[in-house]
Amino acid sequence: MNRFHLALAATLALAGTSRAAAEDLDTGKLVPVTENHATLVVDKVAYTLDSYIVLFEQPYYVKLRRDDGKPVDADLAARIAQDYIQPRGCTAPLSRRKDLDRSNSNHSQWLIGIQC
Repeated sequence: MNRFHLALAATLALAGTSRAAAEDLDTGKLVPVTENHATLVVDKVAYTLDSYIVLFEQPYYVKLRRDDGKPVDADLAARIAQDYIQPRGCTAPLSRRKDLDRSNSNHSQWLIGIQC
């Protein structure tokens, strides 16, 4: 292989890695709450939020995605998720369920568990 082919192979390998790192979180077993969809800007960064439930059960699961694909700190994701869901679904004091938190591999998406 010449240098061009090596560079092309390396670029394609990196592109595959970047694509895999930005995978979507699996919410297939959860039911979306369609009216709880929002795009918020926090400190000049856009986030897309959606909430999910398991029918007839608590908690809420809030999926937060940083729109630029960069990582989000778990505590920041939880704070945004809690502020987002409080007026939409919680009539009692809320608490974070860290045991339910999940993220994708590059931490640009979080699923935050919130008990109301």
